[in-house]
Order: sequence, then C-alpha cells, then structure tokens
Amino acid sequence: MKKYSLIVALCLFVATTLAQEIDSRKMDKDLKVAQTVLNSLVNENRSIHWSNDSRDKQTQYIEGYGVILSLPKSNVFGFGFTSDMPPMPPMPDISNAIAKSFEVIEDIQIDMEDEEEMEAEVRAELEKERAERRKELAVRQAELEKRAAVAMERAQVKIHQMDSMREEKAVENRENIVDFLLDYGHLISQLKDSDKILVMEKGHDVRFYRDAGRVEKLKSNRLSVEANVKDIRAFQAGKIDRKEAKSRIIVNTVKEEKPLAKDLTLFQTIIKRLYARDLSETYYINGGMPAEQIEGLGVIFYMDMVSSTKSGSDGWNVPTQEQKNLSQEERDELIKDLYPKFEEDLRNNIVEYAQNVNSLPEGEQLIFKVSVTQCEGCGIPETLELQLKSKTLKDLKSGKINENQAKKEIKLTKGDMQ
Repeated sequence: MKKYSLIVALCLFVATTLAQEIDSRKMDKDLKVAQTVLNSLVNENRSIHWSNDSRDKQTQYIEGYGVILSLPKSNVFGFGFTSDMPPMPPMPDISNAIAKSFEVIEDIQIDMEDEEEMEAEVRAELEKERAERRKELAVRQAELEKRAAVAMERAQVKIHQMDSMREEKAVENRENIVDFLLDYGHLISQLKDSDKILVMEKGHDVRFYRDAGRVEKLKSNRLSVEANVKDIRAFQAGKIDRKEAKSRIIVNTVKEEKPLAKDLTLFQTIIKRLYARDLSETYYINGGMPAEQIEGLGVIFYMDMVSSTKSGSDGWNVPTQEQKNLSQEERDELIKDLYPKFEEDLRNNIVEYAQNVNSLPEGEQLIFKVSVTQCEGCGIPETLELQLKSKTLKDLKSGKINENQAKKEIKLTKGDMQ
C-alpha cells in the first residue's frame, strides 16, 4: 500500500511540476500586451511600435525573479515655455562705431615723423575724435553687457522651468506606473506569487546588447518601480485596498549605483578575455561586456557575439578560424557548425570561472544575455539566456556537486531560430 501511495505522490509531484512550466508563447504575448499598456499610460496614449527585431525587446522574463519592463526616459526639452520671461532688449547697432574705429586705427598708423610735423591744432582735433570714439564704444559695450545679463536671466528661467517640468513628469510617471502595476499587472498570468514585476527606466534606443559606456550612463538616476505579484493578486481579489497595495510598492529614484564587487569584476574580465577575437575558438564579443546589477535578482551580463567580417563585396573572413574570403554559403555553413561548440564552451567557462565568485547574495543569480551572431537560415538561435543560481555555486564550492552537475543546473533558454 505504501508503494502505491508513493507512486501516486510522485505522479502528483510530476503533474504539479509540469503545470508550472512556462508557456513561452503565451508569456511573450502577455509581456507585449503589458508593455503596450505601460507605454500608453506613461506616454499619454501616443502610439508605440515594437521592433520586429527580437534582439531589441523591451521586456524580459527571468525565471526565479519575474518580469522586467522598460520605461522610456521622458524628454521635457521639446515642451514650450509659457511663463513670463524678461524681454530681450534690442541688439545695439555698433556698425557706425566700428567704422569710425577703423578710421581711428588708420590715423594711429600715421608715421611718427609725419605726426611730429603736424600742427598742434590738428593733433588736438585727432585726440578729440579719439576721445569721442572711446566714449561711443563704452556706451555700446554697456548695452551689450546689459543684453548679456538679460540673456543669462532668461536662461536661468528656462532651466528652472525645465527642472520643474522634469520633476512634475517624474511624479506623473511614478503614479502611472503604480496604477499600471495594480490594475494591469495581473495580465501577466503565468507569474508565481513569489515573482516580482519591475518597471525600470531605459532609453528609447537601448538594446539588451549594448556597449558598456551607454549602460553606465543609463544606470545613474534611474527610476524603477517594483511590486510583488502576491500583492497585486491580493489587491485584485479585494483582500487589500488600493492604499495598502500602493504602500507595498517600492519606488526607487536617484538611486546610487554600486560598482560590481571585485570578484564579479574579475569574472567579467576573464569571460570577456576568453571571448576576445584573438583567443576565442568560436564566436567573439563585439564591443564590451556590460553588466547590470539588480538587487534580489543578481547580475546580468550582456554579450553581443559576432563571427565574421566582410571581405570585399562578396567574401567573408572568420578570424577565430583563420578563414578568409569565404563565400556566403561557406561562411554560413562554418558558423552553423561552430554553434554547438560555442554553447558548450560557454557553459564550461561560466562554471569553471564563476567558482571564484563569493559576493553573490543567496537567492540571486548570474545571468548571461547573449546575442548570437547573425546567420540567416542556419537554424541557430538569435539569442541565448543562461542562468546560474548562487546555490549552485555554493554547492559546487562545498563539493556537494561536481562541475558536470553544475553545468546541468544552468538554465538555458533559446530565442527564435534564425
């Protein structure tokens, strides 16, 4: 009887596990709908169009954390300024003064010998004209200084207006995001109660695969709003009122970004070096390897992988394979053949060198978002996402599991096939 009970329990466990599997197509649809609603709320119902390029998605689902949605930064500089500002005085006409100044300069250039021969009356007349010119130029200079002072005052008024408009827009955005989370967050239906929905400010032109310099700029003074799915569902079910639900939402503004810990920086440097053009055995990194640290989630590393360069009008060079002047067909076949090794090597390198990472908090992950080299019709994914939990690293360092077991615990998600 115990044996049958155990079998039934195992069957129920398996059924529950299968039921918790994420339907990626439905998740992608839910995320697009959610992002559209968010964009509409914070952009005053202006049309927002998605890019067809899956490398440029505005949303991310990360197992064990939840969802990250992107909030485009608002631009207040295109707005008109309606407040009263000091009128600009007319630009003084100094053309006559300048013309007469040239005459003075010409007089000054008279030879000293000739000037000595001048009669006293002529010399006195010349001095009188010079004095008049100096006085006239002094008046013009005063008018110019007055105009400059007014221009500075007008600029300060504009700056004050822009600061006020920026703050008003920030407050409005925060309120709109909170309303979105409470009223529409439940539309992302496959999330668990333990998951979060994070809305984080990014630029319109920011891709998940970008250079390090742009990431660092975007990380400063960034607005983010975070809600627990459990609280959203409690509000939707009427278990808590709107005021209580709002109080549980975390809003971060002007948040100082901490640099990566030394062990994470060293790990980042090693992986970047391994996939440099002169050292990689498959694909190599294009640009930098930026990282983004999110409390409660972990560290996201972005890798934009490329494989080849153009040679002439029709040829291709594949540097890591020391192949030159390949045709399009030869290049694509080679890139396709390299993919399995690239994926396997990436797993191996992550596990081997992440063992030295000790600063990753419990419950967080190392996440790698990889843009795979373009190869149309090759049947390789456009993107990869690899997730390595801190618990796996801890078990590996303590000897509870070996490297092969650790590699199997890396969650690998493939994007659309090329």
